[in-house]
Amino acid sequence: MASDASNLVVGEIIEIKYRVQRPWGAHGSEQSLSDRWIAAEIIHQDDDSLPMARLSDGQLTDIRAYMTWRRIPGLNGVSSRS
Repeated sequence: MASDASNLVVGEIIEIKYRVQRPWGAHGSEQSLSDRWIAAEIIHQDDDSLPMARLSDGQLTDIRAYMTWRRIPGLNGVSSRS
């Protein structure tokens, strides 16, 4: 689901779907695509720009309209930092 990101809040934890290449076949010589969900925390949100999130690997990304993302039940609006 690509949802409206305008209602995300700072501290909310989501997952973003990425399509990655995975080797397969004899000696990993061929590639296949695989979907992978990566956790991210919303770190910036305002009306004038796209929401920004920090991925679990530390990279930053804007949440763009074409991205597929989902909320993690039970973690809405809860910061991962206490």
